[in-house]
Amino acid sequence: MPKEPPEVQELFDRIAACLPLGVPLDAPGFRSVGVLYANEGDLISGEGAAYYGGRWNPPGIQAVYASLDPVTATRESFQEFIKYGFKPDNIRPRVMVGVKLKLRCLLDLRSPSVRRKVGFRLDDLLQEDWHGIQSAGQEAWTQAIGRGCGLAGFEGLLVPSVTEGRGANVVVFPDRLRPESSIEPIGADELPPHPSKWPR
Repeated sequence: MPKEPPEVQELFDRIAACLPLGVPLDAPGFRSVGVLYANEGDLISGEGAAYYGGRWNPPGIQAVYASLDPVTATRESFQEFIKYGFKPDNIRPRVMVGVKLKLRCLLDLRSPSVRRKVGFRLDDLLQEDWHGIQSAGQEAWTQAIGRGCGLAGFEGLLVPSVTEGRGANVVVFPDRLRPESSIEPIGADELPPHPSKWPR
């Protein structure tokens, strides 16, 4: 396994030292997803984030992003439109889905004391151009934090929303869930079928 750069290994060590500060979450979450991915399997697989990468996960690591309220979920899903403006040809149907979150150990980056232990200011995390850094073939610090959380034994993170000032998101790593933890769609029997089962 490749050796981590010293600064990344130091970050991982700081994250691992925060494991006793892990917090549980037993609450509904909200996901706004495209119709193609609003089926029970894709919704909580984390495969989309693993393919494209995200603010809190580099490509190759499964992650399920959800918000703790529907307004934040909506703003997060339309963040590109909010940033660059709405273009009618790019507007596609979306499905808002509730997910039942039962998690036992999250790194809570909403906490100033936890952020100090990890070694980052709030602005560092929210303003980092992770997409540009990833496009340049590098790993963003926020992505390294997510990767370090999984290695340390966290099931995911609680993070402030970039798009909604008072909102918060949860990032779940499905392959890191403990036996007593789970993430499940609410009203799964009402979700659209997988596209492979659509009429042709």
